[in-house]
Amino acid sequence: VSEASMDFLLIELVRTYHERGDAGRKQMEAMGFQVGTQLAERYTRDRARFTEQTEIILFLCKEFWLDVFKKRVDNLKTNNRGVYVLQDNAFRWTRNLHAWGPTDAEGEAALKAYGASCTHFPCGIIRGMLSHLGLACTVTGDAAGLPGVTFTLRLKGSTA
Repeated sequence: VSEASMDFLLIELVRTYHERGDAGRKQMEAMGFQVGTQLAERYTRDRARFTEQTEIILFLCKEFWLDVFKKRVDNLKTNNRGVYVLQDNAFRWTRNLHAWGPTDAEGEAALKAYGASCTHFPCGIIRGMLSHLGLACTVTGDAAGLPGVTFTLRLKGSTA
């Protein structure tokens, strides 16, 4: 599938489910989870099994992110207690978003709301990938600094 076709499909997916509110958010995350599980299966089929959670996170940030989002994660932080923060300063699926509205304030508010909706599908992809590799977690996305997006991964059982 061409990159442009995929981008247009995702734009339409977000537009459609954004209008459904919280139910749409859950549906986008569920679809992303399924896609992430399938991609993880495909990308790790011929690899040796991961033995440490650090290996899995590095695989996510370097190889998986590059294949899915066409670049590496810009910044990875951890508190060494099961919380990881991934920062992408020019996230592929939000870099072309622009404010729209009758006033600048309304346009910025619409942009922030739509940008937040753009994070639900990739949050599901990340959670599905990690789940398939044995790491149960929650993933949240923050699009406050568009086009940059920050994803926070909290592994189940973490003390933070």
